[in-house]
Amino acid sequence: MTDRMKRILTLLWVAALAFGGPASAADDKKALPPGWFVTESTPKLYEAGLDTESPCEGNRSAYLRSLQASPSGYGTFMQAFGAQTFRGKRLRFSAVMRTEDVQGWSGLWMRVEGEDPKEPLAFDNMQSRALVGTTPCKRYEVVLDVPQEAKAIMAGLMLSGTGKAWMGAVRFEPVDASVPVTNLIAERPRRLPSGRIGDVLFNAEKVDSAVYRALPQPDGTWKDNQSNVLTLVEGNRVKGTLSNLALNVTIKTGGPSTLIQGQWGTEQVFIELGAEKLVMKKGIHSRELVREDERPRDDGRCIRYRDAGGIYVSDHLDICGLALSKNPPPLPLVVAFLANDFRSVSAQRGAVTPPQPPVDRISQPPRAVQQ
Repeated sequence: MTDRMKRILTLLWVAALAFGGPASAADDKKALPPGWFVTESTPKLYEAGLDTESPCEGNRSAYLRSLQASPSGYGTFMQAFGAQTFRGKRLRFSAVMRTEDVQGWSGLWMRVEGEDPKEPLAFDNMQSRALVGTTPCKRYEVVLDVPQEAKAIMAGLMLSGTGKAWMGAVRFEPVDASVPVTNLIAERPRRLPSGRIGDVLFNAEKVDSAVYRALPQPDGTWKDNQSNVLTLVEGNRVKGTLSNLALNVTIKTGGPSTLIQGQWGTEQVFIELGAEKLVMKKGIHSRELVREDERPRDDGRCIRYRDAGGIYVSDHLDICGLALSKNPPPLPLVVAFLANDFRSVSAQRGAVTPPQPPVDRISQPPRAVQQ
């Protein structure tokens, strides 16, 4: 660690250093270290202070204890600070703990927050390895990755139920990848806004259907399950290959309609999605559908566009969720549209197709990307 980083850590965590600093007779045992405070599910259930008589390490430690015989909530002794210094790093919060007569559980906890406080980016409270009853002095730790989008970090000591818990010799330190994270929500998928075009789902991190999938790569390109590679150029041009054909199209969003046009293989592509009409053209094939209705679905608001005339009124396409927004992710939106058929139902019925096994009409898989 550089000297500059050490100075930053010292400034941020003067409260942690105070736990082991010299104590005087004038110290108020209930005074908390600077930057630390108590929160609780219900007022007056818990209290925190400094203990100079029986610390595990140094001259004093902090304690958290219940004030009622059977509190039904929890209390925490904590601090919060900005995440700027630690973005892109793995952070370890550790302390020496001991407990006495804990009827419930106690542990260290840390939380990394982004834009939405209701959706933490990382969290651990030691509940799966909690301290219960009376336990001796021992160092425990919580380790979390701090993403680039992190805004704040919170950490502290938690006590649920009755009893008393001590925490001292507090350390916050960046660690390398050899130290495993303890993140309780590491495997939980982030709930990104999603969209759907026909049976093709998409968001900022994938395009997915029963037969097609495209995912972003570390180098910023996207690669699909047919080994095609695509990239977004200048924010509005998608270039690369799709269905093993060269693709070069531009996309325009944010206005009264979404417009996609350019070259795919040897054919011109034109897609216009408006509030009342959807036009999809590729070479000699085309679909022109008009808005039928709006319907709530499991994946959000959907608009159904349908063939307005002739005997082929069963030709329709549902456009849902993120696909209807003013600023959808450009590359996934383009790929999701191109993964749908450009031929009307009448054109499809005129073609000779091989026999297919019976499938449920409701869950019929989508067609592959058209060559």
